[in-house]
Amino acid sequence: MRVTALESDSGPEQGPAATEDVNMAVTTAKVTIPPSAPAILVRDRLNTLLDRTAAGGAVTLVRAAAGTGKTTMLAAWARRLAARGDVYVAWACLDSEDNDANLLWQVILQALRTSGAWPALDRLAPPADERYAGFLTAVIAAFESPPKPVVLVLDGIHELHAGEALHTLNVLLRQLPPALRIVLAGRFPPALILPRLKLEGRLREIGPGELTFTAEEARRLYKQEGIQLADSELRLLMRSTEGWAAALRLAAITLPDPARPGEHLACFDAGHRLVADYLRAEILAREPGQVQWFMLATCVSHELPADLAAILSGQENSGQLLDRLEYNGILTRAGDGYRYHPLLRDYLHIELGRSGLAAQQQQHRVAAGWFVTNGDPLAAMEHALAAGDDDLVTRLVARSGLEQVLKGQSDRLRCVIDGLPPHVVNRPSVALVAAVAALDAGDVAAADRRLRGINAHALRTKRLQALHATVQLHRARLHGEVRTALAALRQTSAGETGDLDADLLALLNRGIALAWVGNHANAKADLVQALRLARPERRDAIALECKVHLAAMAVAAGDRSGLTAAALEFAEARDWTYSSRTAYLYTLLGAEAYQRLDDERALRFATLSTNLLPRNVDPTVELSALTLRAVIAFEATETPHRVVGRLREHWRRLSGRMVAPALVAYAAPALQRMALRVGEVGWAMEVLDGVADLDVPCGERVLSQAILYAHKGRLSTTRRLLEPVLSGRTRTLVTTTLVEAWLLEAHLAALSAQDNRAHEALSQALAVAAPYQAVRPFREAGRSVRDLLAHGAGRFGRLEPFATTVRAMLPATLPTTPTDGLTDREQELLLELPSMRTAEEIAQTMFVSVNTVKTHLRGIYRKLGVSQRRDAISVARERGLL
Repeated sequence: MRVTALESDSGPEQGPAATEDVNMAVTTAKVTIPPSAPAILVRDRLNTLLDRTAAGGAVTLVRAAAGTGKTTMLAAWARRLAARGDVYVAWACLDSEDNDANLLWQVILQALRTSGAWPALDRLAPPADERYAGFLTAVIAAFESPPKPVVLVLDGIHELHAGEALHTLNVLLRQLPPALRIVLAGRFPPALILPRLKLEGRLREIGPGELTFTAEEARRLYKQEGIQLADSELRLLMRSTEGWAAALRLAAITLPDPARPGEHLACFDAGHRLVADYLRAEILAREPGQVQWFMLATCVSHELPADLAAILSGQENSGQLLDRLEYNGILTRAGDGYRYHPLLRDYLHIELGRSGLAAQQQQHRVAAGWFVTNGDPLAAMEHALAAGDDDLVTRLVARSGLEQVLKGQSDRLRCVIDGLPPHVVNRPSVALVAAVAALDAGDVAAADRRLRGINAHALRTKRLQALHATVQLHRARLHGEVRTALAALRQTSAGETGDLDADLLALLNRGIALAWVGNHANAKADLVQALRLARPERRDAIALECKVHLAAMAVAAGDRSGLTAAALEFAEARDWTYSSRTAYLYTLLGAEAYQRLDDERALRFATLSTNLLPRNVDPTVELSALTLRAVIAFEATETPHRVVGRLREHWRRLSGRMVAPALVAYAAPALQRMALRVGEVGWAMEVLDGVADLDVPCGERVLSQAILYAHKGRLSTTRRLLEPVLSGRTRTLVTTTLVEAWLLEAHLAALSAQDNRAHEALSQALAVAAPYQAVRPFREAGRSVRDLLAHGAGRFGRLEPFATTVRAMLPATLPTTPTDGLTDREQELLLELPSMRTAEEIAQTMFVSVNTVKTHLRGIYRKLGVSQRRDAISVARERGLL
C-alpha cells in the first residue's frame, strides 16, 4: 500500500501549505486507473450518463453494493476521458487507512500529479499538524486558472468515516472550484455534505438501477465471451441474476459447457461453491455479528416488510438494521418493504439451514402467520408449504386459490400446489383450483390429471358443482367444442353462487364461449358484468381478459371506441406487455393496423401475437394470430404460394374444432383473394365451404360466392348475388364484409358503364369504412376502385376528407381485382408456357384451336401486367402461380 521511507528530495515549502518533511510515498496502484478486464463490455449509455453528470463542476456520486461493476465502469470511462485529452483525469483508490487526513491528502495530491496536472500542485503538501485551513485554501486556489478542467475520481469513498478526513473533504466540496469535477464511488455514501449539495442542485447520482445490466447488455457481454444465448436462456439468466454484474460474471465462469448454457442457467443458484464464497466474503462477512444474524433470520421472505422483519429477527432495533442494510446496498426497497437479491437470499437461506431444518421451518411458520394476518394469502401459502404445514396450505388454497388465478398469479400458485402431497391435491376444493390454474397456463394435460382425481360424489356444494362445470367449459374452449359444456353449465348455479371468484370465472368463460358460437349480445352482457365485478376487487387478470374479448367483438363490429388501446394500457401498467395474456390483444391491434395500411405496425403486432401464444389456446385465438401473420406476409414474400399453403394447413388442422363465426367471416375474403391470386381455385372453394358451414345466415357467405362468380367472369350473376347484402336484407357478421361488397359492386358497375351507380356504390363503401378508417378493402379492390376514387374527387360530400386520405394512401401498383384472376383454362395454359412450345403445339395438346390459345394468352398477359411470354413466366413464378 505505502512505503515507509521519507521523501528525500523534499525542499522547504512556502506559504500556508508548508509542512515538515514527513510525507510518505504513495504506491502507484493507488493512483492509477485500474486495468480493464479482457471481457469488459463498453456500455455507451453509462458513458453518456457520466459525461452528463460530471459536467459543469457538479459532484457525481456512484453508489451501489459490491459486485455492481462501479469500478469497472468508472475505469473504462476514465480511460476514455483521458484519451480524449481535453481534461486531466486523476484516480485515487481509497481504503480504511485513508481515514488519516494526512494520508488521504497525500493520495489525492499524488493522484492529481500523476494525471499530469499543472505545476501549481507540485508545491502543495498536506500539513503534519492537522491545521488544514491554509492548506485547503491553497488547494482550492490552485484550481482557479488551470490549463484545462480536472476530473478527480475517489473510488472506495465508503471506507471513510473519521471526522478530520471527512471534514477536509467537506471543505473542498463546499467550495468546489468550477474547474474541478469530483466523482465519488462507493458501496454507500459517507457522512459528507451530500444532502446539502443535492438540495443546491450540485449533486448528480448514479445508483444500482443505472448500473444494472439490461437483457441486451447481458447478451452482448456473454457473446464477447463466446457464449451465445437463446431468448429462453437469456430470460433464465436475467431471472437469476437480475442484471447484477457480479452474478453475471459468476454465472459465466461457472458454466461447464458454453455450448449448452441453458442447462446450467436453469439451476444456477447460491449453492455453487464459488458463488457462496463470493457472497460470504464480500457481503456477509463484512457485517458485524448482530447484523449477520438479522440477515439470516429475515432471509426466508421474498418481500420483507419492516413489521415482519421485527417479528422474524426478534430485534428491537430492526428498523435501524434495515436502514443500515439498505444504506450499504444489501437490501433494496420493494413496495412498502425491502428485498434481498435472489442469489443473496438463496445463500442466506442455505446458511440458515446449516442451523437445522427446524430453524428454517420455524421462520417460515412465523412468516406464514404474519402474511395470513396481513391479507397476503399467496405468500402465506408459500411459507406454509416451506414450513411443512399441509393443513394450512390446503385451507388457504381452497379459500383463496381462485383469487390468485384471477389476479394473474397462477404460476406462483401452481408451484405451491405442485409441492403438496397427492392426498391433499386430490381434495375437490384443491383439485378444482389446481385445474383452473393449469388451464390458465394452457396446460390441459395437468388440468386433466387434477380432474381425474376428483370423485364426482364429493362435489356436495353448489359452489363446487358450478366450479366443476366452469372448469369443464374452459377445457372445452381449448378443444374447440363448447355447446355441450355450455348446456352442462346452465344446469348449475354458475355465475350466481355468491362466491365472487367462482362467479367471475363462470361469467368470463360463459361470455367467451357465447362469443365463439356467435351469440355476441349475451356474450357482451356476461363479459361486461364480469368486468364490473373484477375491477374494484383488483382481479386484474380476469379484467384484462374481459377487456380483450370485448375489444374483439368491437373490432368485428367496426367499433372504434378505443377498447384495444385501453386494454393494452391496462396490460402494460401490470407488466404483462410480453405475456401470453396479451397474445390475442396483439392480434386485434395488428388487425386494426392492417386495415389502416400501417403494415409495419401490423407486422410488429402480428409477430408479437404468434410469439406469445401459449401452447394450448382457443382455436379462434390461434387461427386469428396465424391468419393475420399470413395475410401480412403474403404481400411481401417471394413465395406467396407457400404462405397460402401453410395457412390452408392451419385451417385444415383445426377444422374439427369450433371457430368463432366472426373470425371465419372476417378472414374469408382475404383467404379467397390469396388463393385466387396464386391460382388455387380449389382452395378458394374450400373457403366458401367453410363460410357455408356457419350456423347463422350471413352476408359473408354471399360475398364469398360472389367473388368466385366474379372470378369466372359471370358479372351479372355476381351482382344479383350481392343485392340482398347491399339492400340490408342479409346482415353481415363483420363490418369489413359490407365495405368489400359495396366495392365489388362499384367495380362491376364501372365495367357495365354505369358510372352513377359505380360512384354511389363507392360512396356507400366510404361511408361504412370511414368511422374506423378501414383503408385496406380499397387497396384490395384493385386498380379500378382507385380510378373511381380519382374520377369522383370533389363529389363525395362529407366523405371527401376520408376519400382523399384513401386515395393518397393507395400505392401506384395495386393487386388484381377478382374479375382479373386467371380462369381455370388460363391457369392450364399458363402451366404450358415454360415448355416454350409454340401456340400450335399447345393447341394440339389442349385440343383447342390456335385462336383460342392466343385469346387465352392475351388474357394472361393482361391480368399479369406483361406483354410477352418470358415476362409472364417470370411474374407467374414470383406470384407462386408456377
